[in-house]
Amino acid sequence: MDSEKLISQLHGLKAVFDDKESELTALDREIGDGDHGVNMKRGFSAVAEKVTEGSTQEILKQTGMTLMSSIGGASGPLYGFSFVKMSEVAEDTIDSENLATILEVFAKTVGEKGKVSGGEKTMFDVISKTADLLREKGSLDLKSLQALADDTEDMVATKGRAAYFKENSKGTIDPGAQSAVYVIQALGEGVQNG
Repeated sequence: MDSEKLISQLHGLKAVFDDKESELTALDREIGDGDHGVNMKRGFSAVAEKVTEGSTQEILKQTGMTLMSSIGGASGPLYGFSFVKMSEVAEDTIDSENLATILEVFAKTVGEKGKVSGGEKTMFDVISKTADLLREKGSLDLKSLQALADDTEDMVATKGRAAYFKENSKGTIDPGAQSAVYVIQALGEGVQNG
């Protein structure tokens, strides 16, 4: 995936989050404050508008800065800071192996910045498993990624706003885990299709 393809994939997330806004909002209403869909839509609309050129590294960094300044809530800094850190390990052309490294940095950044580990019903439950999934399967298809998000449905949230719901947080997919599916799918598709 060269810089042009990366821009195309990131810009494509605007349409994805336009489409998935109500789904993410519904999930976030169950165990959060109901703004995750709006926030992700706002963030990637800003990326489509502001991130238009540069090397793969510059594009990832600009995306991070744009997300930090345009997404509210906890997910803005987590996604934003992660993209900035991911830019530090990206190569000029991102192949499967480089994408696996990028995803490891994504997981490490979210883990450290969000102070989360696995099984706490957060976006980390998806992100932390994607590098291994990519190495194992050679691709990141929607079905496999969605299965990781679906796993959060039976978890009890112990972090973030969802933790206030305790046992009642069970039965809903974590909205951050769901949005991570779409972001990672876009990166995976970019590598698959050049």
